[in-house]
Amino acid sequence: MRSQGGIAFAATVAAVVLGAACSSSANHSAAGKVVTPPAKASPAKAATTTTSQPTAIGLRTNVDEKAEFGPDKALTPAQRQELAIQLVAARSTALQYPTVATATQAGYILAGEFTPGAGAHYVSISGSASSFLGHTSTMDPARPLALIYQGTAPTSRIVGLMYGAFTAAAPEGFAGPNDHWHRHTNLCITFDKGQIGIPFPPDSNVKKSACDALHGQFMRETLWMVHAWVVPSWDSPQGVFSHANIDLHCADGTDRTDKIGFCTGATA
Repeated sequence: MRSQGGIAFAATVAAVVLGAACSSSANHSAAGKVVTPPAKASPAKAATTTTSQPTAIGLRTNVDEKAEFGPDKALTPAQRQELAIQLVAARSTALQYPTVATATQAGYILAGEFTPGAGAHYVSISGSASSFLGHTSTMDPARPLALIYQGTAPTSRIVGLMYGAFTAAAPEGFAGPNDHWHRHTNLCITFDKGQIGIPFPPDSNVKKSACDALHGQFMRETLWMVHAWVVPSWDSPQGVFSHANIDLHCADGTDRTDKIGFCTGATA
């Protein structure tokens, strides 16, 4: 059985799923504190992530994410071969968890709710811990940080994966230059009754004091992350590594959300 401390650790290091989640619960048990990724000297990439776009979390873009809209760059033959192997491994991993039910049975927990463009993220506690403790820039395509689903019902189908890295600079990631990693700022994470929540939009002007009032944990800057839309029939029109998959909508077919950025109706 999972310990309360183990799940709380996951809430700290893995609920930064690109704004994929939020709980409406008002009573939380985690103590408020600032959490920042480990520092390294001379990072190769700097990140500035600020936005005030009043749209679904999965569809808004910060400075990091805007880099994803550029055209893909050509791959060398060696990069193309390596990337093909990596994507096959990623797809194979995704298909091991075809539904939300299989993910939860394997110990994945929902980080908040469903948001158009980014889906519902289910986070691995063990994967979060190994990523955090390893601090490595080497990415294993068979070990994503989160599984992404088209809804939150037990029968909801998998649509993609999310990878994360607790490094100062963006990791090497997938072969080639086209996997654009991003971070978020000013993220408040709450934990209550085994659920991870994000009560304020990421990259907003929320203050630590507001997060403290909810007994949450405040992250001024998150880990690096990237989405990979590797599941057949759920290819992203904007590319396999695009931040959003614009084919992911609320259950009613719209992108209508609440003020946080999550669907207002059912999401299965």
